[in-house]
Amino acid sequence: MASRFAYLLAAAGAALALSPALAASPQDADFLKFPLATNVSAAEVPAFAWLVQQGDDRIIMFARGPAFKPVRLFTRTDVDGQPISDVRLSPDGSFVLFRTALPYAGGKAYNPAGLVEPPQPIWWILETRAGAKPAQLDISGSPTFSPDGKKLLYRQQRDLWAIDLGAAPGEPKLLAKGAGAFGGAVWTRDGKGFYFVQDRGGYAFLGHYRLGAPQVEWLVTGPDRLASPVLSPDEKTIAFLRFPGRQNDVTYDYTESEPFAVDTVDLASGTVRNLWETRERAVLSGLEDGDNALRWVGNDRIVFYSEHDGFGRLYAVPRTGGEISALTPARCEAAESEPAGPDMLLVVHNCRDIDTRQLSLVNVRTGQEKPLASKDIVMANAMAIAGSPYIAFVGGNAEEAPLLRVLDTRTGQLALAEKAADYGYRYSYTGLAPKAVRFKAADGGTVPGQLFLPATPGPHPALVYVHGGPPRQMYPAFHYSDYYAADYAMNRRLAELGYVVLSVNYRSGIGYGRAFREAPKRGWRGASEYQDVLGAGRWLAARDDVDRKRIGIWGGSYGGLLTGQALARDSDLFSAGVAVHGVFDWSWPSDRPGHLNPSVFFGVSEDDRALARKSSPIGAIDGWRSPVLLFSGDEDMNVDVRETVDLAQKLKARNVDVRTVLIPGEGHGFARNQTYRRLWQEQQRFFEEKLDGK
Repeated sequence: MASRFAYLLAAAGAALALSPALAASPQDADFLKFPLATNVSAAEVPAFAWLVQQGDDRIIMFARGPAFKPVRLFTRTDVDGQPISDVRLSPDGSFVLFRTALPYAGGKAYNPAGLVEPPQPIWWILETRAGAKPAQLDISGSPTFSPDGKKLLYRQQRDLWAIDLGAAPGEPKLLAKGAGAFGGAVWTRDGKGFYFVQDRGGYAFLGHYRLGAPQVEWLVTGPDRLASPVLSPDEKTIAFLRFPGRQNDVTYDYTESEPFAVDTVDLASGTVRNLWETRERAVLSGLEDGDNALRWVGNDRIVFYSEHDGFGRLYAVPRTGGEISALTPARCEAAESEPAGPDMLLVVHNCRDIDTRQLSLVNVRTGQEKPLASKDIVMANAMAIAGSPYIAFVGGNAEEAPLLRVLDTRTGQLALAEKAADYGYRYSYTGLAPKAVRFKAADGGTVPGQLFLPATPGPHPALVYVHGGPPRQMYPAFHYSDYYAADYAMNRRLAELGYVVLSVNYRSGIGYGRAFREAPKRGWRGASEYQDVLGAGRWLAARDDVDRKRIGIWGGSYGGLLTGQALARDSDLFSAGVAVHGVFDWSWPSDRPGHLNPSVFFGVSEDDRALARKSSPIGAIDGWRSPVLLFSGDEDMNVDVRETVDLAQKLKARNVDVRTVLIPGEGHGFARNQTYRRLWQEQQRFFEEKLDGK
């Protein structure tokens, strides 16, 4: 990305703070070239691989202990719309498996570069030695390494295949006919068989398959759904989660938690034992940290995640059943956990400050907690190495996006702590770091948020920022997700350009408990979360440093929906908005093959459609007067682009100033950094025109 405007920033700093009209050119997007570490993978030896996104580049990094000196293995640009999108390290640390292009709908890939021959997801294998070159693999699906790291296993239709790894990948060999249909494989240590859960449509079975066997051994069957199988270290017991099976006459909201049980099956006798269960809703099926749901600690303790008391906490239960013990405090949330020794867990949580994240070591047997000091206030993507004291995670703060850290749990010290300067990034924000704030919702109650302020006195134009999801939490720092890290950077830059920006952690988000996340009348049921957004606009309007006639709003996905709500319901308060790939009509079920379909995903039944439409931006469209910029990729498989097209036509018919930018072939999570730059340029120009006071 070009950096020719960087030298102007210091000289123009004062002018930029005075008025958006005096801002640098909208082409100035150098600040978006920050490095961000994602997709951390651990070996079974002291070694980690991770992916760094920086501008147009995707960089595969590798470090081996105990020195953990970072090595750049491979760099690929995303300009052709085929970025590196997945990185996996072999158990022995000898190979990195990675994929290019962003897949969707059964093997297709997004094509934002407009290639005449559409791209396909491609898997590559790369040795971790210096100077190695990647080799393309002719495989499909989601391959994994065998337990010994000597083979690569993958599905081909219903069959399980293997490729021997060495100086060069060998020819594919059929490993087990029909075994490719078995999901969530948990391999035995000898690599001769695996346990798996098979979804059979509203219910699931737990089975065992031994390579070469003519049949499957079904261990647990019945009318319930099973998930997260984990094998005890002594390989005598499988623990798993059990959820109620699906009913034919119920429309399910997949963003809503549900009751569950922790069960085990003794592999010698076949005896199934229930260790603990709740009848209340107690866990969200799509946990941020999948292995946080259930794990063994030694052979006699099982740790699981539950929010049956209203907050997501970790609990331990004996292998034989009995009383559960809480490992994390009440009224706060455990985001991630990783094993940190025979009896210890490293826990990422928000218990010392609910607006940020912290680290602690927790003893599973005693419950004793040891807080770990850190300069980071956002941590995520933790990965442990079995039998090793080292744990990797990404950590960041208000000035730098999350990069890799390797923690030595014996000392509490970092063996590796990357910096943005390590990647040549030199941009420094001239404005103040955001701060956590609280304000009142329009219907009462307290709403958390982050306030971004210009460096000079007002009155300033102002913006409300609303995140997507909605199961997300924003921080007074860079986010660990590339999508929200870019949004955070844009908010920092907008503050530099003279806008007061209030980022809203509205009800329906995570981090503040189940009652907050599953608030009454949320979403299509009545849009109660919009009352938090309306409260944010009113709070800004009451500030002395804000010009109440120049308040805008912006956000993507669910944030695009809430931007639409604001402009449709309160155009007298919100003077302009930018809605990025938003849901604008809860009642419309997209018929696009392979599409997420928000109407169905969030549980709108036929009987609910009238309420869902009334609770949508479309339901109040006759009150929409403020100008809006609509932005979307036309291959979006989360929110159908036809939501944007439909809204644009309806607004034009009502003589509303609507600008529409559609990116051909682009998806929901943008495949190219160029799309983020385009969004910034269009948005900055639009707000400058509509809110600069002229």
